[in-house]
Amino acid sequence: MRCVRTWLVLSPLAPMLGALFLGVLPSATASADDFRIQTDVYAAKSKIPLSQNTTLFRAGYVYDYLIHPQRATSVDRVAVFDKAHGRFIVLDPARKVKAEVKTDEVLLFASKQQEFVTAKSSNAFNKFAVDPEFETDFSQDGELKMTSPHMTYELKTMPANTPEAAAQYREFSDWYGRFNTMSNPGSTPPFARMAVNAELVKRGLVPTEVHLTVPTQSGVKAASLRSEHHVSWRLLPRDAERIEETANQLATFKLVDFDQFERSKLTKR
Repeated sequence: MRCVRTWLVLSPLAPMLGALFLGVLPSATASADDFRIQTDVYAAKSKIPLSQNTTLFRAGYVYDYLIHPQRATSVDRVAVFDKAHGRFIVLDPARKVKAEVKTDEVLLFASKQQEFVTAKSSNAFNKFAVDPEFETDFSQDGELKMTSPHMTYELKTMPANTPEAAAQYREFSDWYGRFNTMSNPGSTPPFARMAVNAELVKRGLVPTEVHLTVPTQSGVKAASLRSEHHVSWRLLPRDAERIEETANQLATFKLVDFDQFERSKLTKR
């Protein structure tokens, strides 16, 4: 199994089921907010995170730094979402390699996955996963609950600093969901979480806590995950240093095919 982020954004149930940047990245654009989200993901009631992510939004780019605390304390993978050029760039700091995946490829994979399940699968959970329908309840204290017989999301939320920030969070979460599904064959499609993201952006919110529950059903084991999101509407000095380090890695790391990037990762583990 490929070890990737389990940030309840996309593929939350994975266990179950070129010109690159050179030098310093461009300066901020007027339409993009700069902010950070620190995310810890837990299984059920565990107090030890399955994964920890620092996600930095800066100048229209998104930098995601993943650590698996149960396995290592150093960054396991960096993913850079470059919307302007339609691509993800992933980096392995330990092996000093990088790979590029076009968003067109990611979108095509998600579309084919959706079409295949719709046409070929008779499993109710699979059908729901590619075309989810929830009952939605939102309380005045900012709690959002989206329920179905197949999975339930319960979220605590906070207002985004600006409508643009809410849209940026939704956009990255959606794209990263598709990308994570593509890099984890057989994992749960991202469309349920994308439905949650749509509800959040409609209300100008971002999550501070997410609980995902999947009951036992045909072909699916029960699962319970929770994530805690610590949001700051400004970047810290160490964030700028980390982004500068990533820019240097983008300029110097060896470019490899994405399949080779993933195969080598498995071999290393």
